Amino acid sequence: MSNSAREMNWKYLWLVLFTTAALALDVKGQYYKISGIVTDSTKQPLALANVQVKERSIGLLTKEDGSYEFQLERGKYDMLISMVGFKPKVVTLNITNEDITENIVMELDAASNLGEVVIKAKIRDRAEEIIRNVIKNKEHIQMVGEYSVNMYVKALQQDSIKKKGKPDDLPVGDVDYDAISMAEVSLKFDKGSGDQMKEERLGVKKNGHIESLFYLTATDGDFNIYNNLLKAPNVSRIPFISPISYSGLAAYRFKTVKIDRTGPKRVYTISVKPRLLSNATIEGELTIVDSFWVVTKAEFRLPSTHLPEYDFFEVLQQYSKINDSAWMLSRQQFNYYQKTKGGKRYGQTTVAYSSYDLNKKFRRGYFGNEVSVTSIEAYQKDSVFWNTVRKEPLSKLEGLYTRYQDSMYKVRTSDVYLDSMDAVLNKITWSKMLIFGQIFNDHRKERMWVLPPITSVFQPFQFGGSRVQLAASYKKTFPSRKDLAVTGIVSYGFRNKDVNGSISFERKYNPFNRGFYSITVGREFQNFFPGDAWINMLKRSNIYLNNSIEVGHGLEILNGLFITNHFEIALRRSVAGYKINDKVDSLFGDILEDNKPVPFEPYNALYYKVRLQYTPGQKYLREPKEKIIIGSKWPTFYVQWRKGIPDILDSDIDFDYLEFGIQQKIKMGPLGALTYTVKTGDFPNKKDLRLVDYQYQRKGDPLFFQMPHKVFQALDSTFPVFNRYYQGNFVQEFNGSLISKIPFMSKLKLQEIAGTGFLIAPERDLRYGEVFAGIEKVFNSPINPLSKLKIGIYVVASVANKFNNPVQFKIGITSWDRFKNRWR
Repeated sequence: MSNSAREMNWKYLWLVLFTTAALALDVKGQYYKISGIVTDSTKQPLALANVQVKERSIGLLTKEDGSYEFQLERGKYDMLISMVGFKPKVVTLNITNEDITENIVMELDAASNLGEVVIKAKIRDRAEEIIRNVIKNKEHIQMVGEYSVNMYVKALQQDSIKKKGKPDDLPVGDVDYDAISMAEVSLKFDKGSGDQMKEERLGVKKNGHIESLFYLTATDGDFNIYNNLLKAPNVSRIPFISPISYSGLAAYRFKTVKIDRTGPKRVYTISVKPRLLSNATIEGELTIVDSFWVVTKAEFRLPSTHLPEYDFFEVLQQYSKINDSAWMLSRQQFNYYQKTKGGKRYGQTTVAYSSYDLNKKFRRGYFGNEVSVTSIEAYQKDSVFWNTVRKEPLSKLEGLYTRYQDSMYKVRTSDVYLDSMDAVLNKITWSKMLIFGQIFNDHRKERMWVLPPITSVFQPFQFGGSRVQLAASYKKTFPSRKDLAVTGIVSYGFRNKDVNGSISFERKYNPFNRGFYSITVGREFQNFFPGDAWINMLKRSNIYLNNSIEVGHGLEILNGLFITNHFEIALRRSVAGYKINDKVDSLFGDILEDNKPVPFEPYNALYYKVRLQYTPGQKYLREPKEKIIIGSKWPTFYVQWRKGIPDILDSDIDFDYLEFGIQQKIKMGPLGALTYTVKTGDFPNKKDLRLVDYQYQRKGDPLFFQMPHKVFQALDSTFPVFNRYYQGNFVQEFNGSLISKIPFMSKLKLQEIAGTGFLIAPERDLRYGEVFAGIEKVFNSPINPLSKLKIGIYVVASVANKFNNPVQFKIGITSWDRFKNRWR
């Protein structure tokens, strides 16, 4: 390729990366980024506000999280911000040689015309006028400042094979207690300014499998209809625009469906339906009292498109007057279900609020990273306590289930019962033996043995020919939440008559600070580059024999500051002398060229690796015996050093590899989430650096779309880098926010994803970039009805100064990890 052609490719790379955007390469030039967030006086974001630059006659609507962004040249500009219900605001910008962040706080316009409509209707309906009155009045009825409130939570879940019926139909008939789960929680909730919050769970009672129950902690979501955004991170990745907001006037259609009279007052029931202007919308009804202009009831449903775990989710709310001034939540109910094989799993959670303490003053520093505390005593409350705090009477089914659980407590903790449960779990069946593996559990001793299925014993497609492999694992969990895991594997190869295997031991000794240590001893075939593309993992040139002893340790030193250490003593051996099956070469043809093991002289190696990572402002829940991390608005910074230590224990290697990186997942409101990783690394010392220890860049997988936040999709080959390189991967998951605005497409419930990546390797004079976009669809898993699969089709384009790749189409399959609340 000519130099001029390469230069044009390089320019095109930066153009593509810049315009795909918002994904973040900071390309400096004559244009500068002007961005910020538009909020009201309470610092809540205002979606769909109009932002215009007078001198350029350009404008846009703020996103659902209130954000805006322009690209402008140097100069002086007047930016006009306007929105119905607020006074217009003009901000003067002086752009010199840097980006500008300008956050804007809008002031309510007391003189605004309440009768004004955004979109005219053929028949006059006062619904929108009524909503405007509530919006204008809400600042007065919500003047509560910081406050405390007591909350009682009751959640019930029941499996049902019913094909019809409403989601809250929980049959009482012949009760199958094994198909029911229930939890009760009593807590004190403190709310500060902004997003500040803290709860103390005073009593917790759980029975059955409560993993799918929603709202056992106030951190699960904030659905207050008076907020500009309704947030439920454990249900949906995106927040939703509240209809009781000026943004809601543009996002929803309102219609009066009923008018009642309560004394001299009229009570309006108003339906709320979304327009196509945004996908971050709900659908339901509001009950509003005139003159007071307050919402007394709200019923709404969340769109199933944004519910990775649930198939239906409904919210029912009641608001009451507190202290003759503010209107606050007095009761909240969530109805939800998941489709299961042969029926549905219904859930219903009710929350009762009492003893509000408004305009409270908390001590300085009261709100911190610890947002929830549960003591061991909270799990030991008796029936007297629950009879006192129970604000919601138990239904017939709940009463039966509670009495059953109380009467069964002694039975279920008896040795006889535990033995019977073990007998069921440990029963040997053909499906366990052939597909799932066999478990042998001992409840009394809290230990478990796991044997893999018989089908995994014979492994025909291994290096050096067929092998027979036996494996077993043992795990014990202690009452302190500490645990111990041991795994053993041994295999025999028929062609080379060789024995490989390993045994690993891992102990969690500090559940709260995630402290662990591990020891592994083994003799195994390993890959020079374990993370390579699947086509390269088939090559014999990627295989060597490793005999090693490894010791690892990890501990969170301070909140958000985690350190891991790893030592390894290894005896590296080539597999060039092993007998292989030449028929494999003819089978794969040209796909595996020169498919021969790499010959090298045997050598010893001693390694030490340390990784230090820090996440500022890490929020967490404190349970009696463990710490549950719920995230941070800041990125995670890390540094990693790997040292090849010479001379000690006859080690022949001598090198240092140092890597720095930043990684983060940014929740961007209704627009989904941006995940990025940016890193750089090099070898300050490579006196004796062996093939096993190279730092590789991975080629893209043929046909399959893989881990876009970590690897490249269209890189044409796998190669090592020895000097400093720079790598970035950015992925934006839109969660349907774009395609849902296209008529008829919203019914397909598709989701969009886009991303970009770059690699700069000066030693190879390589500058590479790629962009991709795809459409994804979520399905119920055919194997596990409680799990979900996401299948996607993607298009990938790349450009580099060294090679050209054609546009590629790929497919991808991921599953939902309901324990980590993410796709994997």
